[in-house]
Formats: sequence, C-alpha cells, structure tokens
Amino acid sequence: MNSRDIALRASFTALVFIATAIIPPIPIAATGGYFNFGETAIYITALLFGGMTAGFAGGVGSALADLYLGFGSFAPITLVVKGTEGFLVGIIGKRRDIRTRLMALSIGGIVLMSGYFIAETVLFGLPAALEELPFNFAQFLVGTVVALSVVATLEKKGINFFNTEAS
Repeated sequence: MNSRDIALRASFTALVFIATAIIPPIPIAATGGYFNFGETAIYITALLFGGMTAGFAGGVGSALADLYLGFGSFAPITLVVKGTEGFLVGIIGKRRDIRTRLMALSIGGIVLMSGYFIAETVLFGLPAALEELPFNFAQFLVGTVVALSVVATLEKKGINFFNTEAS
C-alpha cells in the first residue's frame, strides 16, 4: 500500500468517525445505543472508492466512534459489522448503474441490521433488539438516499473517483 492509499483510508476513516460521533448522535433507550449518520459516510466512501477503503473506514471509523462515545464494549462488534458492510457495498457497487448500487446498498443494510440484531439479542434480549431494529433501518435508509444523491451529483459533474481504488 502506498502513501496515497494510506492517506485516502485515513481521510475517510475520519469522515466516518465525524459522521458517527461528532454530528450529534441520537440515543436509543432500549439498548443504550445511538442513531447516527455514519452509514451515509460509509456508503459514500464505498460507492466512490470501493470495498477496501470503505471496509477499513467503515469498521475503524465507526469502532473509534464507539470508543469515543463510551460504547467500548460494542467497538469489536461495530468493527466487524461496519467493516463488512462497507466492504460489500464497495465491492458489489462498482458498476455505475442504479440497480447494482441499490442491490449493493441493500446487502449493506442487511449486514447492518442482522449484525446488530444478533449482537443486541445476545447482549440485551430479543425485546430490546426488536426495539432498536427500526433505528438501524432508518440509518440504512438515510445513508442510502444521501449517498446515492451525493454520488449522482458528483457523476453529473463528471467527477469519478472509482478508478482510484486503494489496494
């Protein structure tokens, strides 16, 4: 990996962290978790720079946000769930057509919701996991709409980052 790739991953890791922890997260009473805008940053990263960059930025940036916000016990879960989510969206969403991107984002949403649902069921019980599920779906939905809008706007302006996939 060259210095450009390192800088790219570091920058988008910071973007994911900011979107997750600094833009005010909204607490969720059932599990003590929080609604955030990190999915938006992960999805934008995935659609613009691919799976390796989005997997790293999504996993590490989100896990660092958990640590920063005092949810250290969730950081390993977040690292795996958000890293897998970003990686898959980036790998599957390489093609520029809307159907492929929607499929990639939907798979990312399934990873997000099922990963946290399983973890929350084990840690807090089924009722709490069910109560948090709509918030995870909302994060997915907001992230999808905003990411598709941002990427479409950039592409209309002739800006295409995808050929810059870090190794």
